[in-house]
Amino acid sequence: MQEVTKEMGKIHILNKSITFKLFLLMFTFTLLIVGLIVTWIISDTNQMTKKEMYEMRNQVLSEISNNISILLSNVETIGNNIVVDSELIDILDVPKEQLPKDKYLKNKMDSYVEGLLNDEVWEYGEFNMKPELYVIGENGLTYSTYSKTKYDIDKIKNEDWYNKIIQADGNTVLINTYKDENGIGPYKNIFKMGRLIKDLITEKTLGVLIIDISETMLYDRYAEALKSGSNIYIIDSQGKIISSKDKRDIGINYKEVTGSIEHKNNNSSNIEIVSEINRYGWSIIQEIPSNILTKLSIEIAQRLLVILILVSLVALLIAYKLSVLITKPIYNIKNKMDEVMQGNLKVQVKVDKDDEIGQLEESFNSMVKWLDYSISEIKQQEEQKRVAELSFLQAQINPHFLYNTLSGIRFLISMNKTEEAEEMLYRFTKLLRSILPKASEMISLEEEINNIENYVELQKMRHPNCFDVSYDIDPSINEFKVPSFILQPILENAILYSMEKEHNKGIISITGYRRDDGVRIVIEDNGIGMTQNQVKAVLKKEESMNRVGVINVHERIQLNYGEEYGLKIESIESEGTKVIFILPS
Repeated sequence: MQEVTKEMGKIHILNKSITFKLFLLMFTFTLLIVGLIVTWIISDTNQMTKKEMYEMRNQVLSEISNNISILLSNVETIGNNIVVDSELIDILDVPKEQLPKDKYLKNKMDSYVEGLLNDEVWEYGEFNMKPELYVIGENGLTYSTYSKTKYDIDKIKNEDWYNKIIQADGNTVLINTYKDENGIGPYKNIFKMGRLIKDLITEKTLGVLIIDISETMLYDRYAEALKSGSNIYIIDSQGKIISSKDKRDIGINYKEVTGSIEHKNNNSSNIEIVSEINRYGWSIIQEIPSNILTKLSIEIAQRLLVILILVSLVALLIAYKLSVLITKPIYNIKNKMDEVMQGNLKVQVKVDKDDEIGQLEESFNSMVKWLDYSISEIKQQEEQKRVAELSFLQAQINPHFLYNTLSGIRFLISMNKTEEAEEMLYRFTKLLRSILPKASEMISLEEEINNIENYVELQKMRHPNCFDVSYDIDPSINEFKVPSFILQPILENAILYSMEKEHNKGIISITGYRRDDGVRIVIEDNGIGMTQNQVKAVLKKEESMNRVGVINVHERIQLNYGEEYGLKIESIESEGTKVIFILPS
């Protein structure tokens, strides 16, 4: 336990050390500068990397978009060549009931159409996978590139895509990717191009050309770009996915796929690049994980971190050496100052520098000399100031008391009550002999109560049978020292307020007792009392023009004992007032 306490003490001293603070400041400042530079380099590199990567990916995506456009355009060209073939039109124009029964003629017709379809497909043999072509005639003839057919004219008329081909009235219709239940291998997911076959002169509808294209033909054109971990989607103008690496996404709205929880977890922060396939209303979207773009920045950051650690170690050593060099003379001054704090005002610091530290040492020496000379002067001045303040406050109270008493004597003389006036004057002079020599002194509470008793007798002579005063003072506090004549202003107010109450005889009590936290003296009356607002205003100078005596008593107590002591006033309107003197023990 002692070991831990010692270590904690060392840490505490270290935290208060100016050497440690200066060292920490210089070291932190160095780290801050290096850190800002490293942060700026990383941020700038990251921005440049993202920009270059984005432009490169955008070019790749544009190239993929062009390839898909070429694919669709070539397939459309195949359809254009087929629907205008005159011999095919003648074959489809033959009514069903007039079709040749002769096997030779029928084989000849079949051979021509199938050859036409295969020739068109093989002319674009650069495709990785050939589209499937189907010609379905209104006269019941059907042909395909693989000598098989999966379409029947009567059945396909109920399909939505067939109705779209009819409504296009000879224009090529592009049907989005869907899952073909009858498809085999790569033809499980297909998209279509369809077009009516019409008589070029009469514009009579003779049949329909259907071109089935495997979705794999789209996927093959962007598969290479997926090796870096990105996702690519081809969507139509409605946002539905036509092609994707995950075939389960086909037919689903792109926003639903990217908004799914699973997608968010796997691609928490992606960058989207979009390229339009304008002619067909398709768009190709590439999602690039942000970690791919920031990979280079992370590598640079790791290298810069190593540099930062090396620089920090060098800065650590330099900062320590500089801080010790700067703070050593300051510690010397600090040690001398400790001697001054212990009372040695003769100490001097050796000045051996011409810089700011040397000026500080000279200033310290001058300060100590000045302190040695001035402390006694300050003590003397403060004592004189305190006596002057107490005398001033006492001087404010005495004239008020003198004026009221002399006014009472004058009143008795005017009423020819010379005996009463003589008695009052006797008691007045006795009271003056007691208090005036001690106006600025501390007297015992017993002496203060004796003075108050003389004052009460004077007031009773002025206001006979108007009030009574009772005393209950704990004998243990008789020798407690209080400022002279401190109770008189409060007692005077109690007498006046008790007599102001109509048909009321003033009952005033003076109580003194000791508590754990000090001495309490309470003067309580049964007079007119005060409202709570009046109570709050009593001890405020700016609101107490008619309560100078109360304010002065409060200030005299605080000057003698401190700000935590003084008067506390409790009052209820029409019931009376209690003034509590809060004094130290």
